[in-house]
Amino acid sequence: MRLHVPESTGGNAANPLLLVFHGAAQGARGAELMTWLYPVAEAQGLVVAFPEASGDYWNTPNSPPAYWDVPDVQFVDAAIDLVDAEVGVDRSRVYATGFSNGAIFAEILACLRGDRIAGLGIVGAGMSADISTSCPWERPVPTITFFGDADPQFFWDTGIAAGTGVLGGAGTAEWLAQQNGCDPDADVNVVAEVGADGTGVELWRYENCAPGSAVDFYRIVGGGHTWPGSPINFGAGLGRKTRHLSASETMVEFFLQFTLPVGLP
Repeated sequence: MRLHVPESTGGNAANPLLLVFHGAAQGARGAELMTWLYPVAEAQGLVVAFPEASGDYWNTPNSPPAYWDVPDVQFVDAAIDLVDAEVGVDRSRVYATGFSNGAIFAEILACLRGDRIAGLGIVGAGMSADISTSCPWERPVPTITFFGDADPQFFWDTGIAAGTGVLGGAGTAEWLAQQNGCDPDADVNVVAEVGADGTGVELWRYENCAPGSAVDFYRIVGGGHTWPGSPINFGAGLGRKTRHLSASETMVEFFLQFTLPVGLP
């Protein structure tokens, strides 16, 4: 596991913690470089942990069967405890995000560890169809999503790609709104028109969610299988990366609005 502790904390305060789960075969270092969370972490006093999977994939229903018995959820429990012991963590402000396979694993944490995870970020993935039916959330979990509608691996309409089953873009947004008790129809705002990079951005915001929750869904128009605003070039085969916003900055701003309900964890 790679760990970034902002200098401003001095290692003594109870800090918010963001867990970032890498994509398949990407590794923790790859996620660290892709997200480039250092500036916002320093500005917000945010500890960022980049756990490393035991193999190429995290244990999700959409991963190869060889990974289905890996105790990744228990590994995350131990990782949170370890970071808390080393640098101090505000246990009411622990957030989870991931990219692609890592995002689907973060979805599992929102289900199984809703008493520990105060907010969820999904980038470059939809909601696993299996998780959506077999693992309903015990409590609303504030969620922010970035979904490219031209993603070649997680399709906007059908959501079925590469032998894995996920909800499409709109289906993911609707499911998240339902789980969080929000109005079923989003208030859609154009953040950026399609520009020179071939992408635009829409924010689908769902109103009147359960107390202490929210759902923000960013549709990256023309966007591919990428992390918005990343300094890393993803390659033509994965589609366009938008520069109209930074997923890292936007999600941290979103997360820090929320804490676990009183009495949790």
